[in-house]
Amino acid sequence: MTPDEWLEALRKGIAAVVATPPESLDRDAPSCPGWTARDLVAHLGGVHRWAVGVIVGQKVPYQDVDAEAPTGQAVLGWYSGYAEELVETLTSADLDAPTKSPFGERPVRFWYRRQANEVAVHRWDIEHAYRGWDTEPIDTALAADGIGEWSELFTPRRIGRDGGTPADLQGARVLLNANDGGGVWLLRADADSIGIVDDDATPDATVTASTSDLLLALWHRVPLSRLTVDGDAARVERVLDLVRI
Repeated sequence: MTPDEWLEALRKGIAAVVATPPESLDRDAPSCPGWTARDLVAHLGGVHRWAVGVIVGQKVPYQDVDAEAPTGQAVLGWYSGYAEELVETLTSADLDAPTKSPFGERPVRFWYRRQANEVAVHRWDIEHAYRGWDTEPIDTALAADGIGEWSELFTPRRIGRDGGTPADLQGARVLLNANDGGGVWLLRADADSIGIVDDDATPDATVTASTSDLLLALWHRVPLSRLTVDGDAARVERVLDLVRI
């Protein structure tokens, strides 16, 4: 995806979050146990605030970034303000200007992608709190991009921090097959990451679903029981459990 496409996706996601029905803010979010829809809106606003600080070079501690978020319906306006600031900061910055990030130095364009994907998943979380399984899926192109981002950025960071992949899972292969044309990805668990690879090895299992549900399964939002798994489902569960955030 291009920065313009990420920006469009980000704006659509923000608009959907702002449109959360106020009466639904106190609904529990099943995909984020212990959180309500309001908590997720506050979290997103805090993440936007933190990202703006990183982009402009002002240190904003990540912990408790949403501590000042108001309760009740007011959280939606509070969120909207920080979301607008994020968009303004992104669009006024040089796409190739270097910035800090949790993954080392990255250009500003990195934040277009990261924030678009952050909002996409949490928008789904928020909607899922009051719409259940009728929640609007994540856009196919964005979900496909999110699968790549999950593999590239999050698996090495998480697995490396947690001591590496157990020996019996190293080399495990899981084929993700999007039934809506989003793509096909062969994941291989290595010592310190779960990479997308191009080889002819037979996978331990093939997981078939919409691109949105495949991404959400990687992020432990949608259980494998709602997807079609051909092969060793228990091994797939163990591979995906290597990355929990």
